[in-house]
Amino acid sequence: MSDTGWKSTIRGSYAIKLSLSLIGILLLIVGSGALVYIQVITEIGETDAGIASSILGLILVAVISLALLGVTVGSNTIISLRQLSNTADQMAAGDLSVTVDSDRTDEVGQLVASLDTMRTSLREQIEESESARRDAQQVQTQIEQRAQQLEQTAEQYESVMQAVSAGDLTQRASVDDANEAMANVGHSFNEMLDELEQTVGDVKQFAGNVSEASDGVDERAEELQTASNGVTDSVSEISEGAHKQSKNLRDVSNEMSTLSAGAEEVAATVETVADTTKRATEAGTDGQQAAEEAISQMDAIESQTATTMDDIESLDDEMAEIGEIVDVIGEIAEQTNLLALNASIEAARAGAEGAGFAVVAEEVKSLAEETKDAAGEIEGRIERVQSRTETAVDGMDDTSERISAGVNTVEGAIAELNNVIEYVDEIDSSVQEINHTTENQARSATTVVEMIDEVASISEQTTTAADGVTKVADQQQNTLAAVEAAATELSSQAESLRTVLDQFDVDHGGMVESTQMNDAMEAVTASQFTATQTDGGTTKERQSGFTFGGAQ
Repeated sequence: MSDTGWKSTIRGSYAIKLSLSLIGILLLIVGSGALVYIQVITEIGETDAGIASSILGLILVAVISLALLGVTVGSNTIISLRQLSNTADQMAAGDLSVTVDSDRTDEVGQLVASLDTMRTSLREQIEESESARRDAQQVQTQIEQRAQQLEQTAEQYESVMQAVSAGDLTQRASVDDANEAMANVGHSFNEMLDELEQTVGDVKQFAGNVSEASDGVDERAEELQTASNGVTDSVSEISEGAHKQSKNLRDVSNEMSTLSAGAEEVAATVETVADTTKRATEAGTDGQQAAEEAISQMDAIESQTATTMDDIESLDDEMAEIGEIVDVIGEIAEQTNLLALNASIEAARAGAEGAGFAVVAEEVKSLAEETKDAAGEIEGRIERVQSRTETAVDGMDDTSERISAGVNTVEGAIAELNNVIEYVDEIDSSVQEINHTTENQARSATTVVEMIDEVASISEQTTTAADGVTKVADQQQNTLAAVEAAATELSSQAESLRTVLDQFDVDHGGMVESTQMNDAMEAVTASQFTATQTDGGTTKERQSGFTFGGAQ
Protein backbone atom coordinates (compact mmCIF):
# COMPACT_ATOMS: atom_id res chain seq x y z
CA MET A 1 0.00 0.00 0.00
CA SER A 2 1.34 3.45 -0.88
CA ASP A 3 1.78 6.26 1.60
CA THR A 4 -1.16 8.15 0.12
CA GLY A 5 -3.43 5.09 0.47
CA TRP A 6 -2.84 4.42 4.17
CA LYS A 7 -2.99 8.13 4.95
CA SER A 8 -6.43 8.34 3.29
CA THR A 9 -7.54 5.23 5.20
CA ILE A 10 -6.48 6.77 8.51
CA ARG A 11 -8.16 10.11 7.70
CA GLY A 12 -11.43 8.39 6.64
CA SER A 13 -11.73 6.17 9.77
CA TYR A 14 -12.56 7.75 13.12
CA ALA A 15 -11.81 4.42 14.93
CA ILE A 16 -8.25 4.25 13.54
CA LYS A 17 -7.57 7.86 14.46
CA LEU A 18 -8.95 7.32 17.96
CA SER A 19 -6.93 4.09 18.38
CA LEU A 20 -3.73 5.73 17.21
CA SER A 21 -4.35 8.63 19.59
CA LEU A 22 -4.83 6.26 22.56
CA ILE A 23 -1.71 4.25 21.58
CA GLY A 24 0.28 7.47 21.38
CA ILE A 25 -0.96 8.59 24.79
CA LEU A 26 -0.18 5.16 26.28
CA LEU A 27 3.31 5.17 24.77
CA LEU A 28 3.87 8.67 26.12
CA ILE A 29 2.69 7.67 29.61
CA VAL A 30 4.71 4.44 29.56
CA GLY A 31 7.79 6.24 28.30
CA SER A 32 7.42 8.99 30.87
CA GLY A 33 6.83 6.41 33.61
CA ALA A 34 9.92 4.43 32.54
CA LEU A 35 12.09 7.54 32.62
CA VAL A 36 10.72 8.50 36.03
CA TYR A 37 11.30 4.98 37.29
CA ILE A 38 14.87 4.87 36.03
CA GLN A 39 15.57 8.29 37.53
CA VAL A 40 14.07 7.36 40.86
CA ILE A 41 16.02 4.09 40.99
CA THR A 42 19.19 5.93 40.18
CA GLU A 43 18.68 8.60 42.84
CA ILE A 44 17.34 6.62 45.76
CA GLY A 45 19.30 3.45 45.17
CA GLU A 46 18.43 -0.07 45.81
CA THR A 47 17.40 0.57 49.39
CA ASP A 48 14.28 2.30 48.38
CA ALA A 49 13.35 -0.18 45.65
CA GLY A 50 9.96 -0.71 47.26
CA ILE A 51 9.07 2.92 46.82
CA ALA A 52 10.05 2.76 43.18
CA SER A 53 7.94 -0.35 42.72
CA SER A 54 5.00 1.47 44.23
CA ILE A 55 5.51 4.39 41.86
CA LEU A 56 5.74 1.98 38.95
CA GLY A 57 2.54 0.27 40.11
CA LEU A 58 0.74 3.60 40.22
CA ILE A 59 1.96 4.36 36.70
CA LEU A 60 0.71 0.98 35.48
CA VAL A 61 -2.67 1.51 37.16
CA ALA A 62 -2.92 4.95 35.51
CA VAL A 63 -2.04 3.46 32.14
CA ILE A 64 -4.58 0.64 32.49
CA SER A 65 -7.31 3.05 33.66
CA LEU A 66 -6.56 5.37 30.78
CA ALA A 67 -6.63 2.43 28.38
CA LEU A 68 -9.97 1.21 29.73
CA LEU A 69 -11.39 4.75 29.52
CA GLY A 70 -10.21 5.09 25.91
CA VAL A 71 -11.60 1.70 24.95
CA THR A 72 -14.97 2.44 26.59
CA VAL A 73 -15.32 5.95 25.13
CA GLY A 74 -13.88 5.05 21.75
CA SER A 75 -15.93 1.90 21.23
CA ASN A 76 -19.19 3.68 22.11
CA THR A 77 -18.39 6.53 19.78
CA ILE A 78 -17.29 4.23 16.97
CA ILE A 79 -20.42 2.10 17.28
CA SER A 80 -22.63 5.22 17.20
CA LEU A 81 -20.81 6.56 14.17
CA ARG A 82 -21.08 3.25 12.33
CA GLN A 83 -24.81 3.03 13.07
CA LEU A 84 -25.19 6.60 11.89
CA SER A 85 -23.25 5.75 8.69
CA ASN A 86 -25.45 2.71 8.00
CA THR A 87 -28.58 4.80 8.55
CA ALA A 88 -27.29 7.46 6.13
CA ASP A 89 -26.58 4.76 3.53
CA GLN A 90 -30.16 3.45 3.83
CA MET A 91 -31.55 6.99 3.45
CA ALA A 92 -29.36 7.54 0.41
CA ALA A 93 -30.82 4.35 -1.06
CA GLY A 94 -34.32 5.89 -0.69
CA ASP A 95 -35.48 4.19 2.52
CA LEU A 96 -36.73 7.13 4.60
CA SER A 97 -38.69 4.87 6.97
CA VAL A 98 -35.49 3.83 8.82
CA THR A 99 -35.37 4.66 12.54
CA VAL A 100 -32.78 7.28 13.54
CA ASP A 101 -32.37 7.63 17.32
CA SER A 102 -29.67 7.67 20.01
CA ASP A 103 -29.50 7.85 23.79
CA ARG A 104 -26.45 10.07 23.68
CA THR A 105 -26.75 13.77 24.49
CA ASP A 106 -23.34 14.86 23.29
CA GLU A 107 -22.34 16.10 19.83
CA VAL A 108 -22.90 12.63 18.37
CA GLY A 109 -26.45 12.62 19.78
CA GLN A 110 -27.03 16.08 18.30
CA LEU A 111 -25.76 14.82 14.95
CA VAL A 112 -28.18 11.88 15.11
CA ALA A 113 -31.06 14.23 15.99
CA SER A 114 -30.16 16.52 13.06
CA LEU A 115 -30.06 13.52 10.72
CA ASP A 116 -33.47 12.38 11.94
CA THR A 117 -34.84 15.92 11.42
CA MET A 118 -33.44 15.92 7.90
CA ARG A 119 -35.03 12.47 7.24
CA THR A 120 -38.42 13.69 8.48
CA SER A 121 -38.17 16.86 6.38
CA LEU A 122 -37.24 14.89 3.27
CA ARG A 123 -40.08 12.44 3.82
CA GLU A 124 -42.59 15.28 4.25
CA GLN A 125 -41.28 17.05 1.14
CA ILE A 126 -41.53 13.84 -0.89
CA GLU A 127 -45.07 13.22 0.36
CA GLU A 128 -46.01 16.81 -0.49
CA SER A 129 -44.43 16.42 -3.93
CA GLU A 130 -46.33 13.18 -4.53
CA SER A 131 -49.57 14.80 -3.38
CA ALA A 132 -48.90 17.82 -5.63
CA ARG A 133 -48.16 15.48 -8.53
CA ARG A 134 -51.38 13.55 -7.99
CA ASP A 135 -53.37 16.80 -7.70
CA ALA A 136 -51.72 18.11 -10.85
CA GLN A 137 -52.51 14.91 -12.72
CA GLN A 138 -56.11 15.03 -11.53
CA VAL A 139 -56.45 18.69 -12.57
CA GLN A 140 -54.80 17.87 -15.88
CA THR A 141 -57.25 15.01 -16.49
CA GLN A 142 -60.24 17.22 -15.62
CA ILE A 143 -59.00 20.04 -17.85
CA GLU A 144 -58.35 17.64 -20.72
CA GLN A 145 -61.84 16.15 -20.36
CA ARG A 146 -63.43 19.58 -20.22
CA ALA A 147 -61.36 20.80 -23.17
CA GLN A 148 -62.34 17.70 -25.15
CA GLN A 149 -66.01 18.23 -24.33
CA LEU A 150 -65.78 21.89 -25.31
CA GLU A 151 -63.97 20.96 -28.52
CA GLN A 152 -66.62 18.38 -29.43
CA THR A 153 -69.46 20.80 -28.62
CA ALA A 154 -67.78 23.57 -30.63
CA GLU A 155 -67.35 21.21 -33.61
CA GLN A 156 -71.02 20.22 -33.42
CA TYR A 157 -72.09 23.89 -33.21
CA GLU A 158 -69.81 24.68 -36.13
CA SER A 159 -71.36 21.99 -38.34
CA VAL A 160 -74.88 23.22 -37.51
CA MET A 161 -73.91 26.84 -38.19
CA GLN A 162 -72.36 25.89 -41.52
CA ALA A 163 -75.55 24.05 -42.50
CA VAL A 164 -77.65 27.07 -41.45
CA SER A 165 -75.39 29.46 -43.37
CA ALA A 166 -75.92 27.17 -46.40
CA GLY A 167 -79.71 27.66 -46.01
CA ASP A 168 -80.80 24.52 -44.11
CA LEU A 169 -82.92 25.93 -41.27
CA THR A 170 -84.08 22.45 -40.14
CA GLN A 171 -80.77 21.82 -38.34
CA ARG A 172 -80.61 22.12 -34.52
CA ALA A 173 -77.70 22.06 -32.11
CA SER A 174 -77.47 19.22 -29.57
CA VAL A 175 -77.28 20.97 -26.19
CA ASP A 176 -74.84 19.62 -23.57
CA ASP A 177 -76.05 20.72 -20.13
CA ALA A 178 -72.73 19.71 -18.52
CA ASN A 179 -71.32 23.17 -19.35
CA GLU A 180 -73.67 26.03 -18.49
CA ALA A 181 -72.11 28.56 -20.87
CA MET A 182 -72.20 26.16 -23.85
CA ALA A 183 -75.74 25.08 -22.89
CA ASN A 184 -76.88 28.73 -22.89
CA VAL A 185 -75.28 29.20 -26.31
CA GLY A 186 -77.00 26.06 -27.64
CA HIS A 187 -80.45 26.97 -26.28
CA SER A 188 -80.18 30.55 -27.55
CA PHE A 189 -79.01 29.36 -30.96
CA ASN A 190 -81.87 26.83 -31.24
CA GLU A 191 -84.41 29.47 -30.17
CA MET A 192 -83.01 31.81 -32.81
CA LEU A 193 -83.30 29.07 -35.46
CA ASP A 194 -86.91 28.35 -34.39
CA GLU A 195 -87.87 32.00 -34.82
CA LEU A 196 -85.91 32.30 -38.08
CA GLU A 197 -87.47 29.13 -39.49
CA GLN A 198 -90.95 30.29 -38.51
CA THR A 199 -90.39 33.72 -40.06
CA VAL A 200 -88.91 32.35 -43.28
CA GLY A 201 -91.73 29.79 -43.53
CA ASP A 202 -94.36 32.53 -43.08
CA VAL A 203 -92.65 34.74 -45.65
CA LYS A 204 -92.43 31.79 -48.06
CA GLN A 205 -96.15 31.10 -47.77
CA PHE A 206 -96.90 34.80 -47.99
CA ALA A 207 -94.81 35.12 -51.16
CA GLY A 208 -96.56 32.10 -52.70
CA ASN A 209 -99.99 33.47 -51.84
CA VAL A 210 -99.09 36.90 -53.23
CA SER A 211 -97.94 35.23 -56.44
CA GLU A 212 -101.20 33.27 -56.66
CA ALA A 213 -103.24 36.40 -55.89
CA SER A 214 -101.42 38.33 -58.60
CA ASP A 215 -102.23 35.54 -61.07
CA GLY A 216 -105.88 35.80 -60.01
CA VAL A 217 -105.82 39.57 -60.55
CA ASP A 218 -104.50 38.97 -64.07
CA GLU A 219 -107.37 36.59 -64.83
CA ARG A 220 -109.97 38.98 -63.37
CA ALA A 221 -108.48 41.83 -65.38
CA GLU A 222 -108.82 39.77 -68.53
CA GLU A 223 -112.45 38.97 -67.65
CA LEU A 224 -113.18 42.66 -67.03
CA GLN A 225 -111.46 43.52 -70.31
CA THR A 226 -113.71 41.04 -72.12
CA ALA A 227 -116.78 42.47 -70.37
CA SER A 228 -115.71 45.99 -71.27
CA ASN A 229 -115.33 44.99 -74.91
CA GLY A 230 -118.83 43.53 -74.75
CA VAL A 231 -120.17 46.79 -73.32
CA THR A 232 -118.45 48.73 -76.08
CA ASP A 233 -119.97 46.49 -78.73
CA SER A 234 -123.41 46.84 -77.15
CA VAL A 235 -123.12 50.62 -77.07
CA SER A 236 -122.16 50.62 -80.73
CA GLU A 237 -125.21 48.57 -81.53
CA ILE A 238 -127.37 50.94 -79.47
CA SER A 239 -126.00 53.95 -81.34
CA GLU A 240 -126.61 52.32 -84.74
CA GLY A 241 -130.18 51.34 -83.78
CA ALA A 242 -130.94 54.92 -82.63
CA HIS A 243 -129.97 56.30 -86.05
CA LYS A 244 -132.06 53.64 -87.84
CA GLN A 245 -135.15 53.69 -85.55
CA SER A 246 -137.15 55.75 -88.03
CA LYS A 247 -137.04 52.84 -90.48
CA ASN A 248 -138.10 50.06 -88.11
CA LEU A 249 -139.68 50.87 -84.74
CA ARG A 250 -139.90 47.23 -83.82
CA ASP A 251 -136.14 46.82 -84.29
CA VAL A 252 -135.69 49.89 -82.12
CA SER A 253 -137.90 48.39 -79.41
CA ASN A 254 -135.97 45.12 -79.51
CA GLU A 255 -132.65 46.95 -79.37
CA MET A 256 -133.90 48.98 -76.41
CA SER A 257 -134.86 45.79 -74.61
CA THR A 258 -131.43 44.36 -75.35
CA LEU A 259 -129.83 47.55 -74.12
CA SER A 260 -131.85 47.39 -70.88
CA ALA A 261 -130.84 43.78 -70.23
CA GLY A 262 -127.19 44.52 -71.04
CA ALA A 263 -127.20 47.55 -68.75
CA GLU A 264 -128.60 45.51 -65.88
CA GLU A 265 -125.95 42.81 -66.47
CA VAL A 266 -123.19 45.42 -66.56
CA ALA A 267 -124.56 46.97 -63.35
CA ALA A 268 -124.50 43.57 -61.62
CA THR A 269 -120.97 42.90 -62.91
CA VAL A 270 -119.80 46.33 -61.81
CA GLU A 271 -121.25 45.75 -58.34
CA THR A 272 -119.38 42.44 -58.10
CA VAL A 273 -116.18 44.11 -59.26
CA ALA A 274 -116.64 46.88 -56.70
CA ASP A 275 -117.00 44.32 -53.91
CA THR A 276 -113.94 42.43 -55.22
CA THR A 277 -111.80 45.56 -55.33
CA LYS A 278 -112.85 46.41 -51.80
CA ARG A 279 -111.79 42.97 -50.57
CA ALA A 280 -108.56 43.23 -52.55
CA THR A 281 -107.83 46.52 -50.76
CA GLU A 282 -108.45 44.87 -47.41
CA ALA A 283 -106.26 41.90 -48.43
CA GLY A 284 -103.45 44.25 -49.46
CA THR A 285 -103.68 46.08 -46.14
CA ASP A 286 -103.59 42.79 -44.21
CA GLY A 287 -100.67 41.60 -46.33
CA GLN A 288 -98.81 44.81 -45.55
CA GLN A 289 -99.39 44.27 -41.82
CA ALA A 290 -98.19 40.66 -42.12
CA ALA A 291 -95.02 41.79 -43.91
CA GLU A 292 -94.39 44.40 -41.22
CA GLU A 293 -94.79 41.68 -38.58
CA ALA A 294 -92.29 39.53 -40.52
CA ILE A 295 -89.81 42.42 -40.41
CA SER A 296 -90.43 42.75 -36.66
CA GLN A 297 -89.71 39.03 -36.20
CA MET A 298 -86.49 39.34 -38.24
CA ASP A 299 -85.45 42.27 -36.01
CA ALA A 300 -86.08 40.03 -32.98
CA ILE A 301 -83.93 37.34 -34.61
CA GLU A 302 -81.12 39.85 -35.11
CA SER A 303 -81.37 40.76 -31.42
CA GLN A 304 -81.28 37.05 -30.49
CA THR A 305 -78.23 36.63 -32.75
CA ALA A 306 -76.49 39.45 -30.88
CA THR A 307 -77.32 37.73 -27.55
CA THR A 308 -75.89 34.45 -28.84
CA MET A 309 -72.70 36.21 -29.92
CA ASP A 310 -72.43 37.71 -26.41
CA ASP A 311 -72.71 34.17 -24.95
CA ILE A 312 -69.95 32.96 -27.28
CA GLU A 313 -67.77 35.90 -26.20
CA SER A 314 -68.50 34.94 -22.57
CA LEU A 315 -67.31 31.41 -23.39
CA ASP A 316 -64.15 32.91 -24.87
CA ASP A 317 -63.62 34.79 -21.58
CA GLU A 318 -63.98 31.53 -19.62
CA MET A 319 -61.39 29.90 -21.88
CA ALA A 320 -59.10 32.85 -21.13
CA GLU A 321 -59.63 32.23 -17.39
CA ILE A 322 -58.74 28.55 -17.92
CA GLY A 323 -55.60 29.77 -19.71
CA GLU A 324 -54.75 31.84 -16.64
CA ILE A 325 -55.15 28.71 -14.47
CA VAL A 326 -52.78 26.86 -16.80
CA ASP A 327 -50.30 29.74 -16.44
CA VAL A 328 -50.55 29.37 -12.63
CA ILE A 329 -49.85 25.61 -12.99
CA GLY A 330 -46.83 26.48 -15.15
CA GLU A 331 -45.57 28.92 -12.53
CA ILE A 332 -46.01 26.25 -9.82
CA ALA A 333 -44.02 23.84 -11.99
CA GLU A 334 -41.27 26.43 -12.39
CA GLN A 335 -41.23 27.06 -8.62
CA THR A 336 -41.05 23.29 -8.02
CA ASN A 337 -38.22 23.07 -10.52
CA LEU A 338 -36.43 25.90 -8.71
CA LEU A 339 -36.96 24.07 -5.39
CA ALA A 340 -35.46 20.91 -6.92
CA LEU A 341 -32.48 22.96 -8.11
CA ASN A 342 -31.95 24.36 -4.62
CA ALA A 343 -32.23 20.85 -3.19
CA SER A 344 -29.60 19.65 -5.67
CA ILE A 345 -27.30 22.47 -4.60
CA GLU A 346 -27.78 21.61 -0.93
CA ALA A 347 -27.17 17.93 -1.69
CA ALA A 348 -23.96 18.85 -3.49
CA ARG A 349 -22.85 20.85 -0.48
CA ALA A 350 -23.63 17.95 1.86
CA GLY A 351 -21.31 15.65 -0.12
CA ALA A 352 -21.68 11.89 0.22
CA GLU A 353 -24.15 12.18 3.09
CA GLY A 354 -26.59 14.18 0.86
CA ALA A 355 -26.60 11.67 -2.02
CA GLY A 356 -30.12 10.53 -1.13
CA PHE A 357 -31.28 14.13 -0.97
CA ALA A 358 -29.91 14.61 -4.51
CA VAL A 359 -31.93 11.63 -5.78
CA VAL A 360 -35.09 13.08 -4.23
CA ALA A 361 -34.35 16.51 -5.71
CA GLU A 362 -33.87 14.96 -9.15
CA GLU A 363 -37.25 13.20 -8.83
CA VAL A 364 -38.94 16.47 -7.82
CA LYS A 365 -37.36 18.19 -10.79
CA SER A 366 -38.63 15.46 -13.14
CA LEU A 367 -42.16 15.83 -11.73
CA ALA A 368 -41.99 19.61 -12.21
CA GLU A 369 -40.96 19.20 -15.85
CA GLU A 370 -43.82 16.75 -16.49
CA THR A 371 -46.28 19.21 -14.92
CA LYS A 372 -44.94 22.02 -17.09
CA ASP A 373 -45.24 19.92 -20.27
CA ALA A 374 -48.83 18.98 -19.36
CA ALA A 375 -49.66 22.67 -18.79
CA GLY A 376 -48.26 23.49 -22.25
CA GLU A 377 -50.39 20.77 -23.87
CA ILE A 378 -53.52 22.08 -22.11
CA GLU A 379 -52.75 25.59 -23.30
CA GLY A 380 -52.54 24.30 -26.89
CA ARG A 381 -55.96 22.64 -26.59
CA ILE A 382 -57.44 25.89 -25.23
CA GLU A 383 -56.06 27.80 -28.21
CA ARG A 384 -57.71 25.32 -30.61
CA VAL A 385 -61.06 25.68 -28.84
CA GLN A 386 -60.76 29.49 -29.01
CA SER A 387 -60.05 29.22 -32.75
CA ARG A 388 -63.22 27.15 -33.27
CA THR A 389 -65.19 29.68 -31.21
CA GLU A 390 -64.01 32.46 -33.55
CA THR A 391 -65.16 30.34 -36.52
CA ALA A 392 -68.61 30.02 -34.89
CA VAL A 393 -68.77 33.84 -34.47
CA ASP A 394 -68.00 34.25 -38.19
CA GLY A 395 -70.87 31.86 -39.02
CA MET A 396 -73.24 33.94 -36.85
CA ASP A 397 -72.15 37.11 -38.73
CA ASP A 398 -72.94 35.42 -42.06
CA THR A 399 -76.40 34.41 -40.79
CA SER A 400 -77.05 37.99 -39.62
CA GLU A 401 -76.15 39.34 -43.08
CA ARG A 402 -78.60 36.90 -44.72
CA ILE A 403 -81.35 38.03 -42.33
CA SER A 404 -80.66 41.68 -43.26
CA ALA A 405 -80.97 40.76 -46.95
CA GLY A 406 -84.34 39.07 -46.21
CA VAL A 407 -85.56 42.21 -44.40
CA ASN A 408 -84.68 44.37 -47.41
CA THR A 409 -86.59 42.01 -49.74
CA VAL A 410 -89.71 42.06 -47.52
CA GLU A 411 -89.54 45.85 -47.38
CA GLY A 412 -89.53 45.89 -51.19
CA ALA A 413 -92.60 43.65 -51.19
CA ILE A 414 -94.35 46.07 -48.81
CA ALA A 415 -93.64 48.93 -51.21
CA GLU A 416 -95.17 46.94 -54.07
CA LEU A 417 -98.22 46.11 -51.92
CA ASN A 418 -98.69 49.86 -51.32
CA ASN A 419 -98.68 50.38 -55.10
CA VAL A 420 -101.26 47.61 -55.54
CA ILE A 421 -103.49 49.21 -52.90
CA GLU A 422 -103.29 52.54 -54.74
CA TYR A 423 -104.15 50.86 -58.04
CA VAL A 424 -107.11 49.03 -56.47
CA ASP A 425 -108.38 52.33 -55.02
CA GLU A 426 -108.27 53.81 -58.52
CA ILE A 427 -110.18 50.78 -59.88
CA ASP A 428 -112.81 51.18 -57.15
CA SER A 429 -113.30 54.83 -58.06
CA SER A 430 -113.66 53.97 -61.74
CA VAL A 431 -116.06 51.13 -60.99
CA GLN A 432 -118.25 53.49 -58.94
CA GLU A 433 -118.40 55.83 -61.92
CA ILE A 434 -119.31 52.92 -64.22
CA ASN A 435 -121.98 51.83 -61.74
CA HIS A 436 -123.60 55.26 -61.75
CA THR A 437 -123.40 55.43 -65.53
CA THR A 438 -124.92 51.98 -66.07
CA GLU A 439 -127.75 52.83 -63.66
CA ASN A 440 -128.52 55.91 -65.71
CA GLN A 441 -128.31 53.81 -68.86
CA ALA A 442 -130.83 51.31 -67.50
CA ARG A 443 -133.24 54.04 -66.52
CA SER A 444 -132.88 55.59 -69.96
CA ALA A 445 -133.48 52.27 -71.72
CA THR A 446 -136.63 51.63 -69.64
CA THR A 447 -137.94 55.03 -70.50
CA VAL A 448 -137.33 54.38 -74.21
CA VAL A 449 -139.33 51.10 -74.04
CA GLU A 450 -142.28 52.63 -72.15
CA MET A 451 -142.42 55.78 -74.28
CA ILE A 452 -141.98 54.30 -77.73
CA ASP A 453 -144.17 57.12 -79.14
CA GLU A 454 -141.51 59.66 -78.32
CA VAL A 455 -138.96 57.90 -80.50
CA ALA A 456 -137.22 61.00 -81.71
CA SER A 457 -136.62 62.39 -78.27
CA ILE A 458 -135.58 59.00 -76.91
CA SER A 459 -133.27 58.46 -79.89
CA GLU A 460 -131.45 61.67 -79.18
CA GLN A 461 -131.12 60.80 -75.50
CA THR A 462 -129.96 57.28 -76.38
CA THR A 463 -127.28 58.59 -78.74
CA THR A 464 -125.98 60.92 -76.05
CA ALA A 465 -125.98 58.14 -73.43
CA ALA A 466 -124.21 55.79 -75.86
CA ASP A 467 -121.45 58.29 -76.43
CA GLY A 468 -120.99 58.68 -72.65
CA VAL A 469 -120.86 54.93 -72.12
CA THR A 470 -118.26 54.61 -74.89
CA LYS A 471 -116.02 57.12 -73.11
CA VAL A 472 -116.49 55.35 -69.78
CA ALA A 473 -115.69 52.00 -71.42
CA ASP A 474 -112.49 53.44 -72.88
CA GLN A 475 -111.52 54.79 -69.48
CA GLN A 476 -112.28 51.38 -67.93
CA GLN A 477 -110.03 49.68 -70.49
CA ASN A 478 -107.19 52.04 -69.64
CA THR A 479 -107.68 51.40 -65.91
CA LEU A 480 -107.73 47.62 -66.42
CA ALA A 481 -104.51 47.84 -68.44
CA ALA A 482 -102.88 49.68 -65.52
CA VAL A 483 -104.14 47.05 -63.07
CA GLU A 484 -102.77 44.26 -65.27
CA ALA A 485 -99.35 45.96 -65.40
CA ALA A 486 -99.33 46.39 -61.60
CA ALA A 487 -100.30 42.74 -61.12
CA THR A 488 -97.47 41.67 -63.45
CA GLU A 489 -94.98 43.77 -61.46
CA LEU A 490 -96.30 42.31 -58.19
CA SER A 491 -95.88 38.78 -59.57
CA SER A 492 -92.31 39.59 -60.58
CA GLN A 493 -91.53 40.94 -57.11
CA ALA A 494 -93.11 37.86 -55.47
CA GLU A 495 -91.01 35.59 -57.69
CA SER A 496 -87.85 37.51 -56.69
CA LEU A 497 -88.78 37.09 -53.03
CA ARG A 498 -89.30 33.36 -53.52
CA THR A 499 -85.93 33.11 -55.26
CA VAL A 500 -84.22 34.71 -52.25
CA LEU A 501 -86.08 32.46 -49.80
CA ASP A 502 -85.26 29.32 -51.83
CA GLN A 503 -81.83 29.42 -50.15
CA PHE A 504 -83.41 28.27 -46.87
CA ASP A 505 -84.77 24.84 -45.89
CA VAL A 506 -87.52 24.98 -43.26
CA ASP A 507 -89.64 22.43 -41.39
CA HIS A 508 -93.46 22.22 -41.74
CA GLY A 509 -93.56 21.34 -38.05
CA GLY A 510 -91.89 24.61 -37.17
CA MET A 511 -94.20 26.86 -39.27
CA VAL A 512 -96.94 28.82 -37.58
CA GLU A 513 -99.04 31.06 -39.82
CA SER A 514 -99.86 34.49 -38.50
CA THR A 515 -103.51 35.56 -38.00
CA GLN A 516 -103.08 38.53 -40.32
CA MET A 517 -101.83 36.33 -43.14
CA ASN A 518 -104.71 33.86 -42.71
CA ASP A 519 -107.28 36.68 -42.80
CA ALA A 520 -105.67 38.17 -45.90
CA MET A 521 -105.57 34.86 -47.76
CA GLU A 522 -109.20 34.03 -46.79
CA ALA A 523 -110.29 37.39 -48.18
CA VAL A 524 -108.42 36.76 -51.42
CA THR A 525 -109.85 33.23 -51.68
CA ALA A 526 -113.40 34.51 -51.06
CA SER A 527 -112.86 37.00 -53.89
CA GLN A 528 -111.77 34.14 -56.19
CA PHE A 529 -108.26 35.58 -56.50
CA THR A 530 -106.53 32.27 -55.66
CA ALA A 531 -105.25 30.79 -58.92
CA THR A 532 -105.83 27.02 -59.02
CA GLN A 533 -105.75 24.49 -61.82
CA THR A 534 -108.01 21.43 -61.90
CA ASP A 535 -106.54 18.30 -63.44
CA GLY A 536 -108.59 15.09 -63.27
CA GLY A 537 -110.57 16.32 -60.23
CA THR A 538 -107.39 17.13 -58.21
CA THR A 539 -106.64 20.74 -57.27
CA LYS A 540 -102.97 21.56 -57.84
CA GLU A 541 -101.93 24.63 -55.92
CA ARG A 542 -99.01 26.64 -57.18
CA GLN A 543 -95.90 25.37 -55.37
CA SER A 544 -93.56 27.84 -53.65
CA GLY A 545 -90.35 26.08 -54.68
CA PHE A 546 -89.04 25.63 -51.09
CA THR A 547 -87.85 22.37 -49.53
CA PHE A 548 -89.62 21.43 -46.24
CA GLY A 549 -88.05 18.77 -44.01
CA GLY A 550 -89.75 16.42 -41.60
CA ALA A 551 -90.69 17.55 -38.13
CA GLN A 552 -87.80 17.87 -35.81
